[in-house]
Amino acid sequence: LKRTFCQCACTDFLVTKQASTMLPVALTALFSCAAAYAVVDDASALWVEKPVAQMPGTSGAQLSVKMLGMEVESTHTEVLGQEVKTSTHIVGHLVTLSNPSGRVSLALPPGGCGSRELTTVTSRAHRPACKLAINAGYFNVTDGACIGNVVSHGNVIQTVPLAEGNVNFGIKDGKFYIGYFTPDQIQSFEHMVSGVVWLVRDGKNYVQQGWKEANTTVQTSGDKYATNLASRTAVGFDANGRMMIIQIDGSIAVGHNKRGLDMKRLADLLIKHGAVNAINMDGGGSSAMAFAHELINYPSDNQPPSCHASGEYQCERPVSTVLCIHDQEAEAIVPV
Repeated sequence: LKRTFCQCACTDFLVTKQASTMLPVALTALFSCAAAYAVVDDASALWVEKPVAQMPGTSGAQLSVKMLGMEVESTHTEVLGQEVKTSTHIVGHLVTLSNPSGRVSLALPPGGCGSRELTTVTSRAHRPACKLAINAGYFNVTDGACIGNVVSHGNVIQTVPLAEGNVNFGIKDGKFYIGYFTPDQIQSFEHMVSGVVWLVRDGKNYVQQGWKEANTTVQTSGDKYATNLASRTAVGFDANGRMMIIQIDGSIAVGHNKRGLDMKRLADLLIKHGAVNAINMDGGGSSAMAFAHELINYPSDNQPPSCHASGEYQCERPVSTVLCIHDQEAEAIVPV
């Protein structure tokens, strides 16, 4: 079985048949256009799932926030064609949530999907209020529209066809999910947000294949988006079902003087700290982390409309969705 994406305008014909219990419906897309940008050969494994870690009797979010620091080597070519290696010290944060059950939500800005707001502001406005929050999904930089699948507190805000979608991070029935889903499958989720590129799969660096699977047209940083150094935000889980987040400070993903991590090194860092599955969220100037509603990282955006017109100051960029960790357990969502 194959899952085939079409980049041009084309008609997809879907053939379904009963498959394994892990994937109730397997899809094969037969396409009539010439430009297919990704093929997944194993359609029986469009997603992975993991029961969230349980810590009965604990109150509040059992949250660990650690500061990261590392040297990152890079190579650039000078005017005369000579390659020069340099090393830059970068910093970031590693977050582990040991009791995620009921304590993780996808938060929308107060104005809803299609509007944008600072991560710090959305984290304060959400109920339950966020103890820790990170930027999440991608958005249209022109009109602020959310990109990809969006589910918040059981409300399906929007879905995209499987053939146009990207890898997702979702929660339902006490389990974390990472992978690709049809609009029908998404209806039962409590929370879901789309990223771009499956970074870590089954404990292994999956960036090369994840890039081939991705619908990269939704990001605006070009074909070097995965290989450029940049600020990054990633979310996933470890073998025990604990939620993991890594946020890296760096630069925007385009232009000169890039710093941060590329996706391959981001995946290696996640694996080093125990992640078994993880995806890449919006990064660059959008990457932000707030603790107790205060920004704790150094965002890389320095351009209008988010920042001062002079370009001399870095600032927090308004974003379309936020992953929120809260002390209070959210009310259980009962399917209708």
